Amino acid sequence: MKIKTFTFLFAATMMFAATSCNKCVTCDSCPDGVTLEDDMGNEVDSQEICEDDAASKEEYDAGIAIIEAIGCSCK
Repeated sequence: MKIKTFTFLFAATMMFAATSCNKCVTCDSCPDGVTLEDDMGNEVDSQEICEDDAASKEEYDAGIAIIEAIGCSCK
């Protein structure tokens, strides 16, 4: 009985972890003359951008593509 309970709790925990994962990337290494801005409008050297911050996955992907197109690296 204890093994079944442990297995159930482990499976439930893993399912929760997998579904609550928030995809984030850090954008930095921009070329000279290109700066990133945080939400307050301050210039920053690097910025973490998360999928949950965008209205949709498509908007998130498009935003990352634009940042990379101007020469910054997002990982």
